[in-house]
Amino acid sequence: MELTHTDSGGRRSARVGEDLTVVLRENPTTGYRWHADIDATALELTDDSYLGPTEPRGAAGTRRLTFRVLRPGPIHLRVVKRRPWEDVVAEEFHFDIEAS
Repeated sequence: MELTHTDSGGRRSARVGEDLTVVLRENPTTGYRWHADIDATALELTDDSYLGPTEPRGAAGTRRLTFRVLRPGPIHLRVVKRRPWEDVVAEEFHFDIEAS
């Protein structure tokens, strides 16, 4: 299942073992980056990758975070955009999953 910023605040069903990929715009040259804030007993981060253009310098690209569902039941997926050296969250993506 692939989720984008328009899915934030939503809810879907998933199966244990299924992969969920969150695809969000990111401009790492600003220092802001998407970070997973998850329950590690419910979701496992299996991939974290960035794909950006080479020109023009500093242009935004796409962050892809892939998670594997580990257990049945309700799961809350939260991803925050912040600078690693700050606690202030600039933007948030959140999504509820009912896993079976």
